[in-house]
Amino acid sequence: MAQPPIPNDPRSWRHRLRQTRDTGIESTNEGLEGVARFLVYASLGVGVGVVVVAIEWLAIEQMLHALIDAPLWLRVFAPGVGLVLTAIILRLAWNTEPSTSDAYVQAFHGSIELEPRRLGPKLAAALTTVGFGGAAGLEGPAVFAGANLGHWLGRRKLKVLGTRNHRLLLAAGAAAAVAAVFRAPATGVLFALETPFRRDIAKHALIPALVASAASYITFVIILGPGRLLFIQPAEVPLTDEVIGAVVIGLLAGLAARGIAVLFHFAKDVGKVAPVSVRLPVAAVSLAAAVLITDQLVDIPVSLGPGAESIVDIVLDPTISVWVIIALFFIRAVATSVTLGAGGVGGVFIPLVVQGLLLGRIVEVIFDAPSNGLYPVIGLAAVLGAGYRTPLAAVMFVAETTGRAEFVIPALLATAVSQSLMGEVSVSTVQVDERGGQLEARLRMSTEQVTIPFKDQVTASMRLLEVIDEIDETSGLGVIAVCDVEDGSYIGLLVLADIAPCLMDHGMEAEVNLVMRDIPAVTQETPALEAARVMSDYNTAAVAVLDGGGRPVGVVTAASIAGLNDL
Repeated sequence: MAQPPIPNDPRSWRHRLRQTRDTGIESTNEGLEGVARFLVYASLGVGVGVVVVAIEWLAIEQMLHALIDAPLWLRVFAPGVGLVLTAIILRLAWNTEPSTSDAYVQAFHGSIELEPRRLGPKLAAALTTVGFGGAAGLEGPAVFAGANLGHWLGRRKLKVLGTRNHRLLLAAGAAAAVAAVFRAPATGVLFALETPFRRDIAKHALIPALVASAASYITFVIILGPGRLLFIQPAEVPLTDEVIGAVVIGLLAGLAARGIAVLFHFAKDVGKVAPVSVRLPVAAVSLAAAVLITDQLVDIPVSLGPGAESIVDIVLDPTISVWVIIALFFIRAVATSVTLGAGGVGGVFIPLVVQGLLLGRIVEVIFDAPSNGLYPVIGLAAVLGAGYRTPLAAVMFVAETTGRAEFVIPALLATAVSQSLMGEVSVSTVQVDERGGQLEARLRMSTEQVTIPFKDQVTASMRLLEVIDEIDETSGLGVIAVCDVEDGSYIGLLVLADIAPCLMDHGMEAEVNLVMRDIPAVTQETPALEAARVMSDYNTAAVAVLDGGGRPVGVVTAASIAGLNDL
């Protein structure tokens, strides 16, 4: 006779029933957690949307529009005054974080830690830069705000998020910011996923970015209303004009984007070394001259603020000559460069849009094509996609902000061509090529983030026996910094394993200077990758880390870079 199955045997109907019940409970819990995560992402999007509404309303609707309607003399002086106020705000707030456009990328890769307390001064500086007519966009400060809010929320370690990386919320916050500021939710998603890389995409952040962008867009539209950034009327365009024009514009856009990226980098580098007493007057005079020249050329203040709406009117006006368009192309490039070089707080997304629109109009005139907006919009996508290395976001931006689906194919073609000419160049200096593993991410951190602090320090004249008596053997570092006896500055590194051989060779009175290794140190701001290179060049497993005064504060090792000390 067959034996009945034992209670816990998989064949038991009781076991199967119990298993079905447990699986159902787990599925229900996972579903509820998924809904809760969506609510977190949506809440982030709503918060970012409200912030973007506030800065958009203040900077553009109130300050910049009032400036555009003001007398010419006020428009001439306002940008310089705004940059002075920006410098004062940042100086008082000790705001030393990177530019708003780069901070999100660096935080995404773990190179820096965003500090939400610096958000207020940064947004205030954006208001004085853009609201007073600085040639920059609000998308940079908006992304900075979104990334900060995402960072803050991620650090709350919400149980519903589980072990998910807080970088997901960084990307979601950035996506929500772009979605609101351009009224383009899909563009926001693609921009946030593409920006951290030159040849890759942060696909793991897709769902949070989608939910946050949708919530942010809806929030913005409810408060300030809908509307497209670019208004292009429908028109019939021959296929041959689309293809040939797209290829030509793509080639020119690639070259233009490279030149603009180099110009922006040069301006930022000069701004870091030039004293404020030099760069502010130079920027003020340059921006004042730009206002006067554009007033004579087109009687429209296209050099003030983001400028996209004014440029659209110009590129659609067939009466404006190609020489005027070329002049405006260079004036806008210089105006944005001096704004960035003077320390202005703003983004370069819209400035790239402006340069692309003008470039497309130049080709349109050369080809004697109808002024229907096709070539300017293709130029927009090609310059923006190449300059920021965000081809998908650029093409989606065209589709969402113009509402012209027929522009998508030529925009894709032109953007693909312009990308091929960029090489390693980008308007961002902190993008990486492709996603890497955990070690690659840690190598992009600053040395300060992987430093092991120590208290032990010795001087070169100390006897090695005294060192043995005073060191903390529990630290496990195996090295001690050797410092100058007078000012405490770093002069070398003592490896504890070298002490015993030295005592055997030179006797019990041997001093530290006999065995000290002349290994260069790194600063706290140095990338961890550079510290790893020093270790390799000097065949050492540790490098001293110095503060701003040249005094050692710790050591970085191969294990600390790899994160083994955190395990």
